[in-house]
Amino acid sequence: MNISYNWLKDLVEVGLSPQELATKLTNVGLAVEGIHEAGDDFVFDIDLTSNRSDCLSHLGVAREIGAITNYELRIKNDNEQQITNEKQNLVSIQDSDLCNRFTARIITNVKIGESPDWLKQRLEAVGERSINNVADITNFVMHELGQPMHSFDLNKLEKNRIVVRRARNGETIKTLDEVERKLDETMLAVCDAEKPVAVAA
Repeated sequence: MNISYNWLKDLVEVGLSPQELATKLTNVGLAVEGIHEAGDDFVFDIDLTSNRSDCLSHLGVAREIGAITNYELRIKNDNEQQITNEKQNLVSIQDSDLCNRFTARIITNVKIGESPDWLKQRLEAVGERSINNVADITNFVMHELGQPMHSFDLNKLEKNRIVVRRARNGETIKTLDEVERKLDETMLAVCDAEKPVAVAA
């Protein structure tokens, strides 16, 4: 797993060089197998064991650094006011044995465009290519918090709905690499009211 040194420094106070930090992480079981430069950044190649899923994100590794060094985390735990979604029937789950929870939030007045340089550099450092500002920020959150995310254009979802269900044999979807892929009933799909719009698993 690729973890950016500069990104970690945004989340936790780090008073160690990349090499010193790599040694400390390796000594506590987060084996850093290599460090490579990415512009003005250093990227750790961390080999995680299956029992350390808590470190499958930059925030998880930052918390580990805080625990082993007593450095302060730079994140805030503000109690944000919960906003009720005006579309109560936005998401439905048909196959709860494969997906027991799926949440969505509607964000309005979004302008699709190129991501700022800092966001592109962060993603490129950990092996992600920039797509656009909306897709990139969901990938940023995934790498920082370990929470998979995706964005959809509400106006392009049939009946403005998301349906999580098993794919049907013969259904197809064009992925971000512009390849048409065939789906079958062993796969979980995120769909609108008519067709798949993303593959879940």
